Amino acid sequence: MKDTCFVVLLLCISSFFSVQADECIVGVIGERAILPCVYNGVKNLTLLHISSEWKRGMEIVHTAFWMEGKVEMQNVSHSNRTTVSSLAPKTGDFSVELHDIHLSDAHNYSFNLKLLGQNRSSLVCTVCLTIAGHFSRPTLLRANGVYGAETSLLCNSLGGFPSPSIYWLVNHTQRPPETSVTTYMTTLPQSELYNITTVLSINISVDTAVSCVIENKLLNETLKATNFVFLSRKSERRLSEHIWVFSAALCVVVSLLVATSLYFQKKWDRDQKRKQHRCGDDSCWEGTDMIVFDLKQWASSPETDV
Repeated sequence: MKDTCFVVLLLCISSFFSVQADECIVGVIGERAILPCVYNGVKNLTLLHISSEWKRGMEIVHTAFWMEGKVEMQNVSHSNRTTVSSLAPKTGDFSVELHDIHLSDAHNYSFNLKLLGQNRSSLVCTVCLTIAGHFSRPTLLRANGVYGAETSLLCNSLGGFPSPSIYWLVNHTQRPPETSVTTYMTTLPQSELYNITTVLSINISVDTAVSCVIENKLLNETLKATNFVFLSRKSERRLSEHIWVFSAALCVVVSLLVATSLYFQKKWDRDQKRKQHRCGDDSCWEGTDMIVFDLKQWASSPETDV
């Protein structure tokens, strides 16, 4: 009777404390993710003999047997990539840590508890795991072109998931017409990770900055390529003049510092020579008063008690 009541309590508690499947945890490919599950029931699990199991869909990925709060056996069937704390019955935290995440790990997971000897288990938690991958920083290349003529800019990024949002910016804010952009999206060999290549055909005008932006919204990650700035001859000449003025000013400052240091060095050398000439090599004692007394007179003086 007590065992049946325990199962009923678990069913009631799980309806209040389970993590709903639509609250997805985001895991990053190659990293770790924790699927949370906390038992908040009224039963003291450290006094019971129970078994627990994590499932991915209908597939069991991790099972454990507990005897009065101590783990007796853990069976990891998910390529040895799952871990549950050995203190779970004491803390109530049955969260599972999934290592070295793969793209295929995206699924709905569930956690169940069962009294040993009972056929019926109780659902405690359900967790949704979705997978994402970081894209490489995009590279931006430009075909040869002349000012006022159409040229092509190529932007490439790879190794990420899911498919990103891709767009171009002209002068940091303006988006070019969609008809001027062609995007190619393929998957890398032996994986489902994306290889993105986008091409922008644009007329090059003077003093124009063009940027390629790739957004992975699932990771809240935005990558921006190095800007290419096209300068007119007038702008290039102005920039060259600024660089020349800066270089000249830097040379003047360095020259003043060198001249000042030489002046103080020569002044110090002159002062040292004057002191040596006035006092001699061995008879000049700065800041020291010499006290001369008669040793014979001091030795013959009567002793006194202090």
